[in-house]
Amino acid sequence: MGKMTYALVTAATALAIANPAVASAAPDGGSGKTLVPLLSNYKSCDFIESNWVDARGYGRGTAHVSSTGSTVSADVDLATGQPNTHYDVRIIQLPRPSIGCAPGAPGVITGSLQTDGIGAGRTTLSGPVQEGATGAWIIMQRPAQFSQTPAEFYTSEFVAKI
Repeated sequence: MGKMTYALVTAATALAIANPAVASAAPDGGSGKTLVPLLSNYKSCDFIESNWVDARGYGRGTAHVSSTGSTVSADVDLATGQPNTHYDVRIIQLPRPSIGCAPGAPGVITGSLQTDGIGAGRTTLSGPVQEGATGAWIIMQRPAQFSQTPAEFYTSEFVAKI
């Protein structure tokens, strides 16, 4: 391998490691599902990150998002979350305004995830694709007792195409 080829391979590998959205944006192994990492970044309904909300949570979450015809689905997994704890999970379809993605809003599919004694849990959400929707993202959060800001939250690293 020549020096130029080696440099290009090294640069492409570094880009994929530094930017997992580029590496993970493709469907997962031909299954038609897109693997989406869930990070502790709080976002508004239109998928804009809220820089003034501090990261909360040490869990490791992923979602496999897919759509078939008029249905969108997500298989959501959480590892190392709070043991024996309830999390609220939503699929939020885009485009949409920055507010209005609470449970029951159009284009929002709501479910829950319950962790076991070691903090692992899994759930599947499925519902209708909202007319005009082109993408979807996931938010998983643990409500706070005395605050409107969740005690712990995880959101999609990128929007999955539907």
